[in-house]
Amino acid sequence: MQARTSSSRLPAKALLRVAGYPSAVLAALRAANQQHETIFATSDDPSDDELVRQAGAHGLSVFRGPLNDVLSRYYLASAGYPDDCVVIRLTADNLLPDGRFVDELANAFVSSGAEYISTDSVLSGLPYGLSGEAFSVAALRGAYRQATSASDREHVGPWIKWHRSSAIFRPQSLENSDFSYLRCTIDDEEDYRRILRVFDGVADPVGVGWQDLMRKLAGLPGEPTFRVPCRMIAGRQHSELTLGTAQLGMEYGAVNDHGKPSVEQAVAMVRRAIAHGVTAIDTARAYGTAEEVLGRALSGAWASRVEVITKVDLTGLPADASAPEVRERVNGSIQRSKRALDGSQLAVVLLHRWQDHDSWQGAAWQRLLELREAGSIAVLGASVYDTKEALEALQDPAIEHLQIPMNVLDWRWEADGFDRAVASRPEVVVHARSALLQGVLAHPAGRWPVVEGFQSQEYFRMLGRLAEEFGREGVVDLCLAYVRSLAWVTSVVVGCETMDQLEENLRLCRTPKLSREQCEHLRQALPQAPEEFLNPAKWKTTHEHPATR
Repeated sequence: MQARTSSSRLPAKALLRVAGYPSAVLAALRAANQQHETIFATSDDPSDDELVRQAGAHGLSVFRGPLNDVLSRYYLASAGYPDDCVVIRLTADNLLPDGRFVDELANAFVSSGAEYISTDSVLSGLPYGLSGEAFSVAALRGAYRQATSASDREHVGPWIKWHRSSAIFRPQSLENSDFSYLRCTIDDEEDYRRILRVFDGVADPVGVGWQDLMRKLAGLPGEPTFRVPCRMIAGRQHSELTLGTAQLGMEYGAVNDHGKPSVEQAVAMVRRAIAHGVTAIDTARAYGTAEEVLGRALSGAWASRVEVITKVDLTGLPADASAPEVRERVNGSIQRSKRALDGSQLAVVLLHRWQDHDSWQGAAWQRLLELREAGSIAVLGASVYDTKEALEALQDPAIEHLQIPMNVLDWRWEADGFDRAVASRPEVVVHARSALLQGVLAHPAGRWPVVEGFQSQEYFRMLGRLAEEFGREGVVDLCLAYVRSLAWVTSVVVGCETMDQLEENLRLCRTPKLSREQCEHLRQALPQAPEEFLNPAKWKTTHEHPATR
């Protein structure tokens, strides 16, 4: 059981009281409640002296080692054990695992034949924080000798997972239940309050079973009841719904009936989306105050649960701007985004307009590449507006994220071969925006933009008939289900103006996708709409910000 006092988001959380015990001590006592030999592995830093005293007062066997090189701490703590001894690694901010959980994990490790086994909240069906790892002392010693990165040394398990045979642990006792939408770690003040509620009134906090606590957690008022589905790209989880934030930062959308929500409402919406498993949030410097709203919403541990995708703002930069001017504009946009989002690194930065990739003799893109190399940006990509731009973007190996406009009336992407081209770049994440075309498709045809020769009433009736034929809840369900059904689309970007809209979008993302036959039938039944309708920049009346198109 590893523990330390020097946590940053929630200082000294290991000493915070839960059910009358320091939280880290309770975690260790629960892990040992089936009489397993348990080592309380903390650091030799003076900041952990009080934690050591508390652990000793409760009869725990304490080992002290390096503060940040936790891999060395584990290696030294296991020095007296044979190579084939099984190590179960737990962390003191996770209080629900107990001795019975340890038994199940150890037995699963032995029977799996793998060299490393761990929980994964989505694949294991367990709440985030009801977790553990198992590996042999031999594997631990191999990692100690060969792991060199700071991350591998701090987190112990990753090197073993990626360099040895591995497996995922799903407790047999769960059967078909899924609790992966829940959270039971202690990472910030909100997490701590949740754990206090879980243990409140528990007669035997050390001996109570992990499943009893998990079910109590599931019954707490205000906790989520599901998570949105996700896809795996290059070993990473991506929710099939991405929250768009244009509406949270400015008056946006041709059919926006509610206006810009208050900051408090917007913060609550962002956090509700994350709590239901949304892993990505889309924003931009051009979206008014959206980045600042996100900075507030992602305080505490919220930022660690989601990836923010933003877009560099180069609007108004003259075509004949000099390279130093362009570089300074890029620097300023990135710095403002980092300040607003309160982070040292931006997870994903997109060009807001593809033409900026080659404008100014490529000066803007070159500067973004340099910032990525310097660690200010993790991933680069582009927001594109047609298939020509998207296909050009795929030719640049530095592009790892694409955002495209895509909806149920838009056949350009398959017709022009984008789906086949992106298959050759499996590492590229594709986000589809405009699934509801700024919300227009969610409204009667009378509120659609007027385009000469486009029979909006007839299209609206056809969408309604198809929704009924496919057994969908309505046109919105049909529109979202269609884009979600495309294998080459990683996630659908959907904005919202109210909490009710968000709740509806989250729920609809759990409905069944369309079958391949239904997608084909839909394409045959619905002729493609003209670009004058598909591209909001060409609408006669729109509230959309010019930079977002």
